[in-house]
Amino acid sequence: MERSSTRRRARSPHRTDRSLGTVRALTAALLLAYVASLVALGTGATGSLAVLAGSGKLLFIAGLVTVLAIRAVSSPRDRIAWACFAAGVASYLAGALGHEFYYASLPVVPRPSWSDLGYMGLYPLAYVGLFRMLRARVSRLTSSMWLDGIVTGLTAAALAAAVALGAVLRMAEGPAGAVVIAVAYPVADLLLLVLIAGALAVIGRGAGGVWWWVTSGMALFVVTDTLYAYQVLHGSYVTGGPLDLGWGVAFACFGLAACQASRSGGTTRLEGLGALAVPGVCALAALLLLFFGYLDGGELLAGLLALGAVLAALARTALTFRDVRALADSRRQARTDELTGLPNRRHVFEALAAVDARLATGAATAVLVVDLDRFKEINDSLGHAVGDALLCQVGPRLSAQLRGGDLLARLGGDEFVVLAADLDDIGAGALAQRLCTALREPFRLGGMSLSVDASIGIAVGPQHSRSAQELLQMADLAMYCAKANRSGATVYDEERDGSGRHRLEAVDQLRRAISGGELVLHHQPKLSLQTGQIEGVEALVRWRHPTRGLLYPDAFIELAESAGLMGPLTTAVVGLALAQRRAWADAGRDLTVAVNVSPSNLVDEHFPEEVAGLLAEHGVPPTALVLEVTESLLMEDRERAVRVLARLREAGVGVSIDDYGTGYSSLAYLAALPVTELKLDRTFVAAMTGSSRAASIVTSTLQLAHALGLTLVAEGAEDQATVDALAALGCDVVQGYHLSRPLPAEPLERWLDARRAPAGVGG
Repeated sequence: MERSSTRRRARSPHRTDRSLGTVRALTAALLLAYVASLVALGTGATGSLAVLAGSGKLLFIAGLVTVLAIRAVSSPRDRIAWACFAAGVASYLAGALGHEFYYASLPVVPRPSWSDLGYMGLYPLAYVGLFRMLRARVSRLTSSMWLDGIVTGLTAAALAAAVALGAVLRMAEGPAGAVVIAVAYPVADLLLLVLIAGALAVIGRGAGGVWWWVTSGMALFVVTDTLYAYQVLHGSYVTGGPLDLGWGVAFACFGLAACQASRSGGTTRLEGLGALAVPGVCALAALLLLFFGYLDGGELLAGLLALGAVLAALARTALTFRDVRALADSRRQARTDELTGLPNRRHVFEALAAVDARLATGAATAVLVVDLDRFKEINDSLGHAVGDALLCQVGPRLSAQLRGGDLLARLGGDEFVVLAADLDDIGAGALAQRLCTALREPFRLGGMSLSVDASIGIAVGPQHSRSAQELLQMADLAMYCAKANRSGATVYDEERDGSGRHRLEAVDQLRRAISGGELVLHHQPKLSLQTGQIEGVEALVRWRHPTRGLLYPDAFIELAESAGLMGPLTTAVVGLALAQRRAWADAGRDLTVAVNVSPSNLVDEHFPEEVAGLLAEHGVPPTALVLEVTESLLMEDRERAVRVLARLREAGVGVSIDDYGTGYSSLAYLAALPVTELKLDRTFVAAMTGSSRAASIVTSTLQLAHALGLTLVAEGAEDQATVDALAALGCDVVQGYHLSRPLPAEPLERWLDARRAPAGVGG
């Protein structure tokens, strides 16, 4: 059922393409027929050509109704809009047929007539079609959009009234019915013009050819109707004259609109000052109309419409000022700490850019990081409300010691920063002492008195660095030194604090490496002693450092653990391993892949979902992945680790106890853990041929694993004698340098190809 619906969805674009091709072919044929009728009419043709000349326009409109109906069926997005256009043109066609085959033969055509009803039916349907097409391209009409549309539409209507429509309405006279129909056409055209102009202001650029051809046809219809009404009032209209060509071209625009492919993207509205360009120009035009109307006694209708446009423009301007003020408030709040009202971390980093410019000129700038001592004790013993109240009083106390141009901000928690220009290390040290002294003055908090000490780290540029962000890091390191030594204020010292700064840089580099594709995998093969085949690999991560070359895990794993990056690192390695396993499967290599898991993954309840997502992303079955966990990691948070591992096992992922025998080997936890294999530590495997005690440990561990239904993997097999001894004991899988060192993917593939034919268990 699902596969069938999927195939139907997959074929729908092709059906749309075929429908659009049909529409284009029909439109081309209709245009050619219409042009032929115009040529025949212009050359005074007789016979069948005369029939073609007389009925060419009607045939063209009838064909256009068919074209628009086909487009409605094949356009889910604009189906209602196209159906309205098709119905509107059909209504117009009905009026034209009535006029051609009935009213044209009468000595005097009555006003109004049934043909007028058909002609007028086009307008409401066109309104609905245009509005539906507009809403399909603008998901939400805001107040500013509405006002832009009203300003533009009223201005266009005012200009039209001033030029022609006003005169048409003023000159309408005669019987009541004739006056009503004479007024109805220009009023309908006026409303259509308002909608078109307003929609163009709202929809912006990039709406696509469909929209522009439709609006062009509608606009041309308005212009032609206006000229028609003017000529009728002056008695100069001639049936079949040049003016009829205007309606024909307008309908041709509808046909060309139906030939355009709908755009999938949205529209592009102007932003900033550009958004006010269209309503601003329209408001200026409306003011000019009012001015000249006042001087010359212009059209009353035009004046009223222009006045409405100006009022709408004033409302749009007021709305714009409100939005600008709201944006300014939002930006201020985004750069302000909610609790203390001081500038926040975002504001600080914006200010650091200005500090960089000052440092580039050689001007001195001091950065001081202020951290309150024993603030956690205050929170824990007196409550967070007291701690928050204290932080609110700290800001004014520190600000009182600063100059007007200095910046005080809250970085977060109980940590503040001061950026002070034109201070060397001596001046910055004096400022730090003043800040410490000010904080020692007792704070009054809810009837109690608290004294607070602070640790302040100082870094001064360009003495210590020409980078403002580096100065902030240096001041932070100096602050930790001051806190450790209880010295109050400490200036950054490269010899003392440099290793910490380099460590921060290394953490930042590792963070970029994880997300930036600098991690690569080497794979060590795992040999099945029962089949003599390589049935899996262990994926081992390497860091291709841009300056230090290829780094092994011992160069960055401890750094990742201390910086809290082991979780993202493990997830990245699992993703790389599964991508490589997918590539091998596509090449016909069916291998399991093992990946080491970090402590942060074992206590992360969302890790099973991450693994499931990666398996699905790469199309790898869960049974092809083995996650290796060390015994020591399991003991850190055993209950949560068991829950996480159980969910992984339920999904089909293998779980291996790595380095078994070196940690907290316990039958109790081993029986409770949802594991599939034990991986005996290399220290026992490497010594088994020379030590009977080591051999006994290997033998007993193997018997234990098999008794529990687990696979035993022996790593550290460095020679053939060890492999043979493991095979004799009935070991399941062996891994070690005797087989192969860890290799990148391509060298491993060549190694596998070279030993494709089994050569015994030793390989």
